[in-house]
Amino acid sequence: MRVLEKKFSVYFHTYYRQLCLHALHFTGNAEDAEDVVQETFASLWDKREQIESIRSVKSYLYTAVRNNCLTRIRDAKPTTSLDMVSSYEDLPEEDQIRRAEMEARIWKMIDELPERRREIFLMAKRDGISYKEIAEQTGLSVKTVENHVFRAMQSLRSKDITAWLFFFA
Repeated sequence: MRVLEKKFSVYFHTYYRQLCLHALHFTGNAEDAEDVVQETFASLWDKREQIESIRSVKSYLYTAVRNNCLTRIRDAKPTTSLDMVSSYEDLPEEDQIRRAEMEARIWKMIDELPERRREIFLMAKRDGISYKEIAEQTGLSVKTVENHVFRAMQSLRSKDITAWLFFFA
């Protein structure tokens, strides 16, 4: 039994953050994403005796998180458009995992931005708020907002051009 606990712990520590970022793609909310991942690991813990029979635990976890997110979206908001989700879901499983890993890299890079720059960048790129609205909300000038977004993009591009092109080109 001790061996199973150790394997489970390794899986948790290896994949937790990546899976949260994967779930965030679907849920759009960090707390919901973490809930889904925690529920997925709780379910895996309940099935821990069967871990040996799972061919790829990584694939199993990514698929389970995706399915749990889709279930949560369906149950919470029946009118939510799933157009974006279904196009992602139509990808082969390996491509989904690669995309999730790419997303994890870009989110890690975004997390490393200075706090104010990250906040403004996410308002502009994730939330789709105009520079003018951001300026009004933050008390900054539009030019300063533009500068923060430009410098964030420049920083992301310099750290990983492949991830940057994947998301922003």
